[in-house]
Formats: sequence, structure tokens, C-alpha cells
Amino acid sequence: MIEIFFILTQFFIIYFLLSFNVCALNKEFFKFYKLSLPENIALNSIVFLNFILLISFFNLDLYIIISSYFLYLFSLIAIYIYRFKSLYISSKDNFFYFILLFITSTIIFLEVSNNLVIGWDAQKFWIYKTLNFYNGNTITNLSSLENPWYPYLGSLSWSFFWKVSFLEHEYSGRLFYVFFYLSSLLLLINNFKFSNFYKFIFFITLILISYDHTYQANWSMFSGNQEILVFSLISIAMHFLYSLSKNEAKLENLNIISILLICNLLVWIKHEGFVFSLSLILTLIFFFNLTPKKKFYIFVFFLGTIFLRFLIFDYYNLNPDGVYHAGFEQTNIITMIEKISLERIIIIIKFLSITLLSNYLILIGIFLLLMLIILKKKLKKLFYIIFFALFNVIIFCGIYLITDANLVLMLKTGIDRVIYQFSPFAVIILIELYNSRKVFFK
Repeated sequence: MIEIFFILTQFFIIYFLLSFNVCALNKEFFKFYKLSLPENIALNSIVFLNFILLISFFNLDLYIIISSYFLYLFSLIAIYIYRFKSLYISSKDNFFYFILLFITSTIIFLEVSNNLVIGWDAQKFWIYKTLNFYNGNTITNLSSLENPWYPYLGSLSWSFFWKVSFLEHEYSGRLFYVFFYLSSLLLLINNFKFSNFYKFIFFITLILISYDHTYQANWSMFSGNQEILVFSLISIAMHFLYSLSKNEAKLENLNIISILLICNLLVWIKHEGFVFSLSLILTLIFFFNLTPKKKFYIFVFFLGTIFLRFLIFDYYNLNPDGVYHAGFEQTNIITMIEKISLERIIIIIKFLSITLLSNYLILIGIFLLLMLIILKKKLKKLFYIIFFALFNVIIFCGIYLITDANLVLMLKTGIDRVIYQFSPFAVIILIELYNSRKVFFK
């Protein structure tokens, strides 16, 4: 009973830590735009993850990282009290979103606490990085662990919420993954132009669809593996891309900055993040009516992100052997060309087709696009999201094509997780179709 109480308490701890928005520093912001609860949590989560990542670069232990974030948080609270005379900016739908988030979080929190499974990848890579920070070590000590070249941000957030908890069990840190996942889905649902009742129905449906028990049985969404964090970040990025597509000039900079911060996070969570980040950057540059100056800054920021990633890893000797991913030791042009064959291409297409058709979100997206093509409707409004999806599919197929490892084994154990991570794009197709149905079906 006490453990259940502490599990519920963990929800409020996470919620409190992600409630105060840095946009309060600009009091003009709240004059023209009221953030919904999902938008507020999404922005704060992005800032939180970037904050603890940045602090970790200074080789500080978890206690100082936590203390630094609390200092930042209390500064924001003081600004809220001074400027708004309140700790919360009210919105008519926020209570609805809060109840929905609390109930669904509680249910999955209890499932995680009763299913103490650490995924295979988490056992091999992530748990040791988590323990490194939890036990008071810094980024320097990561070089002494097995597979130091793997990113560490997901493990850092895991250890952060494990430490900031009344629970002594490591799963308390993974409850943040649940909260982040549900918040990202709420953010997507918030874009639909229908009543709260239908948002509730669609939210539950989306959880059931994305909470695929086929994947759960194989690698468990909340078992410490990092795919769920990437999925959630991509969901949030899709929201900001959709917001940009509506050409709201006042929010353009906020949307762009948010996407750029997400790109930075992606490369510090998983190696696949490099591809996902590039796909988001190219989507911004090619498909949105931004000034050439902004497009230049966006690309420079992306290059800076990649440079910083390699600089930090080199400075702290986190990649002493020059290995960037298992299974890709021979990466010169000649060996890559030698690996390309019709047989390997057919194998990849086979596994790709099976995976695409077994992922419910992807299946919905494919069905909607085929329906529009059959009805001979213009797809221009969806070009940005189609490009994002195709770019990721093509690049990852190319990566599998040049692997040194057993191709079939790599596809069996990895392609479903890769596809899952960027599958939230399908929800945006549905949102675009529903909210712009007069455009598509006139």
C-alpha cells in the first residue's frame, strides 16, 4: 500500500518538475498565446532534458545536476509568482488533460511496477550508464564502462528521477518514460479540432495502437530501452511541424527552436537519432516557407549539434576504439559497395514490408495515403510528412544494406524498433486530413 502511494507521488513529482515554462521570462509571450497542458509539459520536458544534458558536460555528478535544475526551477517559480500572481496559467481544457494524464499514467505506472523487466539492450548498455550517474559518478567514468560509445542522455534522465523519488527501486526512474510518452500522445491529440469526449476516445485508442503488445513481449516499451524516448520526441516534433504548417507567424520561432532542441536530444539518446535529426532538419529546410537566413541558421545549428556530440565524446574519451555502432566496422567506400547485392536488397524489402504492415500506426498512414491517391486528391499539404517518412525508410534501409553483421539477424532484432520510433508521423497525416477535410474532400 505504501509503495502504491509513493508511485502516485512520483506522478506529482514528475508533473511538478515539468510544470514551469521558461517562456515566462518573456511576459509578452503569455499575452498572445495560452499554452495547453500538453504543450506546456512538452516544452518543459525538452528544456529539462537539454538542461541536464548541458550540465553533465561539465563533468558534474547527479547531485549537482539535480541541485542545478531545482535552482533553475525555483527561479521560474519566483517569476511566476511575481508576474502572474499564480503558479499556474489557467486554461479551460487543462483540468481535462490533467485527469486524463493522471489516470492513464497511474495505470501504466502500476503495470511497470509489477513487471520488473529490464530489456536486453537496457541490460547490456543503458542500466550501467544509469547506475554510473545514480552512484555519484560523472561523465568521465562512462569511459570505463562497456560500450562507452553509446549515448547516455536517456540513462541520465532515468537516474535523475530514480534519485528524485520516495521509491528505492530503479523503476521509479523509468516512470518518467511513461509520463513522457503519454504527454507526447496528448500533445498530438490536442491538435484535433473536435470535442474533449472524442479526444478522450482517440487518446485511449492511440495508446492501445502505439502500446503494441507484440513489441511489448519482445523488448518491453518501459523496460529501460530508449526507443520510447525517441518515439515521444518524434511525436512532439510532429506537433511542432504541424503547427508550422499552419503558418502562424507569432509562433514560428518557438516551433523552430523546439524542433532544433529535439534534434539535439535525439543524437544524445540513440545512434538512430542522427538520422531522425537530419530528417527533421531537411523537412524544415525543404518544405516550409522560412527565410533563407533562418534556413541557414537551422542548418548551422544542426552541424553545431553534431560537432558538439563528437567533441564531448572525444574530450571525455568515450569512444577510444573509434567504434560508432556495433556491426559497422568496415565503413570505407569500397567495402560498402561490395556489400550491395540484389539478394540483400530483397531481404531488406521483405523484412521492411512485414514490419510496415505489422505496425498499426504505419498501417493507418499507408491506408490514408492510398485512399487519397485512389480518390485523386492533391497531396501537396502532406508532402512534408511524406518526405520525413520516406527519408527515414530509405536511409535506414541503406544502413542495413552495408552492415558487417548478420543481415537477417540485424533486421529481425532491429527494424521493428527503428520503424516504431518514427511512426508518430502517421498521426499527423490523420490530423491534417481531419482538420483540413474541406481542402482534401471538396
